[in-house]
Amino acid sequence: MIKEYGYEYDAVLNVELAKETAGRCISHFDHGAILLRSGRDALKAVAREYGKSVAIVPALACDSMVVPFRLYGHRIAYYKLQNDYSIDYDDLLKILSEESGTLLFLYMNYFGNLSITDDQLKFVKKHYPNVVFIEDRTHDLIYKRQNSFYPDYTVASLRKWMNIPDGGLFWTDKPLTNTVFSEDTTFSETRRKAQCMRAEFFKNGDESVKTEYRRIFSTVTNQIDSCPLPGRMTEYAYRMALATNWDAMRDIRERNATILIEQLSECEKVKFIQKDTCKSNLYVPILIDKRNLIQRNLASKGIFTTLIWPLNDKQKERCKIADYTERCMLGIPCDQRYSAEDMYFIAQEIVKTINEQYAKA
Repeated sequence: MIKEYGYEYDAVLNVELAKETAGRCISHFDHGAILLRSGRDALKAVAREYGKSVAIVPALACDSMVVPFRLYGHRIAYYKLQNDYSIDYDDLLKILSEESGTLLFLYMNYFGNLSITDDQLKFVKKHYPNVVFIEDRTHDLIYKRQNSFYPDYTVASLRKWMNIPDGGLFWTDKPLTNTVFSEDTTFSETRRKAQCMRAEFFKNGDESVKTEYRRIFSTVTNQIDSCPLPGRMTEYAYRMALATNWDAMRDIRERNATILIEQLSECEKVKFIQKDTCKSNLYVPILIDKRNLIQRNLASKGIFTTLIWPLNDKQKERCKIADYTERCMLGIPCDQRYSAEDMYFIAQEIVKTINEQYAKA
C-alpha cells in the first residue's frame, strides 16, 4: 500500500451514514454554534450583516478570509504583524483612526501565538465604538480561548482538523438580520468523492486517480467563492464530527508536534513559529530558506507540507512579516492520522533534505 504524509485527508467513509444522510444539512445549533459548510461561509454570515464598510484584516490572510467580505462589497484594509505574529498595535490604531463608519476587525492567533491582549481589545472597544470584533479560531479551535474578551462574532474551520468533507462553526450572541442559508450539498459531495479517490489511490497506485483527486481539491472551493450565500454543514459531516474523540485527537497532535519540534531543533537552519505544543497543533509551522526546493524534494518522498497561502502584492508590501512567512513557511503534518514513528521518519527526512540542499550551495 502507498503511504503519503500530509496533504488532504482521505475519507474514512461510513457507507451506511452516507446513504442515510444523503443530501441533508443541519439547521440546529450545537454548543452554541451555527453549523456551516466552511470557515469562509461563517465569514460570509458576518459580512452580510453589514452594509458596505471596511474590513480590517491581517496582511497575512488567505483568500478564505478576504473573499467573503469582498462578496458583500466591503473594502479591505490590511494591518501589519510583528515578528512574534502578534498584531502591530500601533499600526492597527492608526488604521482605526483614519477610517470611519462601521469597521469589521478580524483577528486570529497564528499557530497558537497570542495576537492581541485583553487590555488592547478593551481599549479598542472603548475608544472606537464603531468597531465590530471578529475572531477566527481555526488555528486554536481545540484549545481553551486565550482571551477573556469575547468578540461580537467567532468563526472557525472545522474540516481542517479531521476527515470530514465540510464543516465550519459560527458563534454570536447578536441577533442575525439575515437567516437564510444554502442547503446545497454539492461542495461536500465533491470533496468526499475526492477523499474517497485518494483512499483508492493508496490501495492501487493508479496515477490517473491521483491526478483527478488533486484537480478536484484544487478547484472545489470555487463553488463556495462564487456564491455569497453561506451554506449549512451536511448532516454527514456533523455526525462524523460528533463521533470523533476530541481528547484523543488533541493528545496525539500534542505528542506528534512535540516529537517534530524536538527532532528539528537539532537543525540550525530551522526556525519555529509555534512556541507551545498545548495551544495549536493544526500543523507544526517552520521557517526555512530555500523553502520551495525543500518542499518539492519532500513531496517527491511522499511528505506533503502545507505552504502558507499566496498573498497579493498589497499584502506583501504592507507587511514584511507576511511577505517573509509566505516565502519561507512550511506546515508539517502532525495530525491524528500519524504515529510517533511517522513523526520520527518525517523529521529525519526533513533534516536530511535540508542538509542536502545546503550541501549543494
